[in-house]
Amino acid sequence: MKRLVLQWTILIAFLIALVGFFHKLEELEYQSYIRDLKLEETLNLVEVRQRIESDLYQKMLEISELAAIIGQNPEMNQTEFNIRAVDYVLANPEVMYVAAAQDLVVSIVFPKFGNERLIGVDYKINEEEYARILAAARTGDGLVSGPIETVQGGQGLVLRKPIFGDDGNGIKRLWGVLSVMLDHRKYVEHLGLPELEQDYDLLIRALDFSPNQQIDTIFGDDTLMARDPVQLQFSFPFADWLLAATKDGGWPAHKPGYYQRWLKRLMLSGVCILLLWYLLRLFEERRAAERKLHVGVEALDHGFAMFDADRRLITFNEKYRQFSGVPKLVRLGASYEELILGNLKLGLIPEAVGREEEWFKNWSSSPDTSDLLIEKTLDDGSSIRTYDRATADGSIVALRVDVTDLKKAQLAAEAANNAKTEFMGVLSHELRTPLTVILGNAKLAKNISEMQDYRDLVEQIKGQAGNSKMALAKLGKVEGSLQKMMTSLEQSGEHLLSLISEILDFAKSESGSLTLTLEKVSTSSVLDSVLDELRPLAEKKDLILCADVVECEIEVDRKRLRQILINLIGNAIKFTDEGSISVRTKVSGQSVIIEVQDSGIGIDESKLELVFEPFQQVDSSSGRKYGGTGLGLAISRDLARAHGGELSLTSVLNHGSTFTLCLPLRQQPVPAHSH
Repeated sequence: MKRLVLQWTILIAFLIALVGFFHKLEELEYQSYIRDLKLEETLNLVEVRQRIESDLYQKMLEISELAAIIGQNPEMNQTEFNIRAVDYVLANPEVMYVAAAQDLVVSIVFPKFGNERLIGVDYKINEEEYARILAAARTGDGLVSGPIETVQGGQGLVLRKPIFGDDGNGIKRLWGVLSVMLDHRKYVEHLGLPELEQDYDLLIRALDFSPNQQIDTIFGDDTLMARDPVQLQFSFPFADWLLAATKDGGWPAHKPGYYQRWLKRLMLSGVCILLLWYLLRLFEERRAAERKLHVGVEALDHGFAMFDADRRLITFNEKYRQFSGVPKLVRLGASYEELILGNLKLGLIPEAVGREEEWFKNWSSSPDTSDLLIEKTLDDGSSIRTYDRATADGSIVALRVDVTDLKKAQLAAEAANNAKTEFMGVLSHELRTPLTVILGNAKLAKNISEMQDYRDLVEQIKGQAGNSKMALAKLGKVEGSLQKMMTSLEQSGEHLLSLISEILDFAKSESGSLTLTLEKVSTSSVLDSVLDELRPLAEKKDLILCADVVECEIEVDRKRLRQILINLIGNAIKFTDEGSISVRTKVSGQSVIIEVQDSGIGIDESKLELVFEPFQQVDSSSGRKYGGTGLGLAISRDLARAHGGELSLTSVLNHGSTFTLCLPLRQQPVPAHSH
């Protein structure tokens, strides 16, 4: 009961921890999502900020031009002012009026109609505005204020530019200020802000607070700042503005797919709970199993031991003592190196015999000194395989396996394989002898007209009166049918003989008895003879067979080189239905390279090495269509390697293949590789 309560306590605590982890993960994913979303929206709002900055800069530039004109003509009257201001007002429909204030008292305004009440307004009365105008006068920059309630009704933005005139002594002094009132509603429409509000919640406000800490909100709702908006600052020399925005309605409360993710996490939590429950069950079972471990280890047929992280023996069974080779040294607390040295002194490590000190020095300095795989023979003739491996905590697990029976089975299998190879060779020889006789008789029967008995029979028929012509005609038909049958028999026999020869060559390669008769030959002479032999096969399929041969002398077995080339070019013709087969040779360093390229069916890249395996076809359909034992290329590669060379393949499915034969110009023969 206590164990059950403990298990449920662990499961519930794990579930709470897992849900907490998923909650934290969701929070982190949400934060990352909001960061990415804010970055995306910031990039989108940069264009909005640039549009507003550009527009205000342009308006301030135009005001600056008008202010400069007034500064050059400080005695400008209303009519002259109207002429200067009318173009500006017409070009900017959102402008309500333009006013010039000499000594900061409005003296002229355009349009004057409807704005008469502005004449005589003294900016010095408004302390806050007066302070701003003086600050703008000191810097020479403009000033943007608002939105403010206009005398005409509604709200407006005021653009002001200080006007400087010459005091007569060449010194610039403040003449007054030029003010432009923009209709707030029309101006924000001009900037396209209402359209943007379809996608965003926007706020544009001034950053330079007034002395009474009142914030000039140009557009939007100040409560937006409490919703963690993205913020962009305007770089005006004449004003400090802030553009803030969120997605329409605020930022999403969750990353998209919130409920689907939580459903998956809850399902995963359920799986984890089941897995944990299963692990707890395993833990209980393991505790029971540990009690049986000692008995089990002793019952093993193999030797087992474990060394701790300090390489001291902490547990072993009796089999390990017997198979260790040094049973007197096997005791609790014995060091791993001590046992290795004991094996070295007795010569039980084959690769170290005769160089024990050198081997131990190299082994002990290696980072993998805990890994040991050797096979040793004890005094009683037993073959013991040693497996020593290090664990993650530095401990060493050691196994000693008696492989005496396996060794005997291996020797028996090798003997059986040799017997098989010998049998294949003998069988191939025994089959070739009667087959050669059959082929000889088939050739004689095919040429029956050349036999003396046949000639005598023809003469007897001619000497008969009556239907000798009819008999001769029937005899001719019999001769034609016999020749046709003998031709088919001869072709099948030749094919069977080539298959038997392939099996014989493969048997020799398997047994390592494949020998070479080396001689110096010309590459062109060997290739020309092979091409002449195979050209009719190519012409029969309307294929182009071409060659580009570099003349050189090479030391090879002429017969075996022909065999390789016949296999390669014959395969190219067999697996090509249209196009061409090209043969190229070149000398590279101390090697000659022969390439056979075709435009045939090609081979999938994953199956390139398969073609060199004995009795293998690329696939069953190819085997059924094109036939063959699957030994030709395997034998060809063995022959190439027997010459000290190599045979390789590159291919593109449905586009053709290229076999590359590389042979040394001068080499010593080596035994052919067996499969």
